[in-house]
Amino acid sequence: MSQSAQPPVAKRGNHRREHHGDVFIDPYEWLRAKDNPEVIAHLEAENAYTDAATAHLEPLRQKIFDEIKARTKETDLSVPMRRNGWWYYARSFEGKQYAVHCRCPIGDPDDWTPPELDEGAEIPGEQVLLDENVEADGHEYFSLGAATVSLDGNVLAYSVDVKGDERYTLKFKDLRTGELYDDTVIGIGAGGTWAADSRTFYYTTVDDAWRPDTVWRHRLAAGLPSEKVYHEPDERFWVAIGRSRSDKFLFVASGSAVTTEVRYVDAHDPTAELTTVWERRDLVEYSVEHAVIGVRTAS
Repeated sequence: MSQSAQPPVAKRGNHRREHHGDVFIDPYEWLRAKDNPEVIAHLEAENAYTDAATAHLEPLRQKIFDEIKARTKETDLSVPMRRNGWWYYARSFEGKQYAVHCRCPIGDPDDWTPPELDEGAEIPGEQVLLDENVEADGHEYFSLGAATVSLDGNVLAYSVDVKGDERYTLKFKDLRTGELYDDTVIGIGAGGTWAADSRTFYYTTVDDAWRPDTVWRHRLAAGLPSEKVYHEPDERFWVAIGRSRSDKFLFVASGSAVTTEVRYVDAHDPTAELTTVWERRDLVEYSVEHAVIGVRTAS
């Protein structure tokens, strides 16, 4: 460790909080202001001190990194998922930081053998749906949120975060032409779900505490703003939206640490009102699924 490296000392404030008659003085409340230049300068000083204090560990860090990298197959294929006449999978390539999302057609509906990676040959009929490396180009930070194809296989809905604030921008790509739709939704949560009509997309937004609290419905290429479907006012609960395994229903689930409540709507009638499966009751958790039993639903 460098003898000249000195840890930065955060200034002490005098922020006073009072709750139920109890008074608490927090000297470091000022550090919560993430956009404050003083806070940023202090964090940069902390980082510089850490770099200096651990500089002697750099050779060891590099050695461990190289060893882990040597054991990692950089050019690889994820486990393919079969859906609606396609195999969906993600590929990684040596020298590239992010995944490439692809699909290939299923030639024989009775053949359940997934595609395998042969570095010397192309996968027949492979289509690149989304190259994260292209999306990340020019940005210091990149994170992919949703990446889901409509049930008719024609549109990819995906969301990206290029700031690191966990607020994603939702985009729609026409897989027949490769062109993006004009529809763009800014500031959503990470995930999302298609309705069965392949034109209606559901997503969530978060509150100031990053709690998913509202479900929205967006009609593709309609030129209309998204519609609010459900808002969860109880700050103990988070909301999520998903589609059943049978593709017949959409579920809106609210959950706390000990309690859940689920609502549903017909996936083929996405504008219908939500129906509550069972009203929430403290300390009662449940989940809901709808699937065809005894019949192969994948194609």
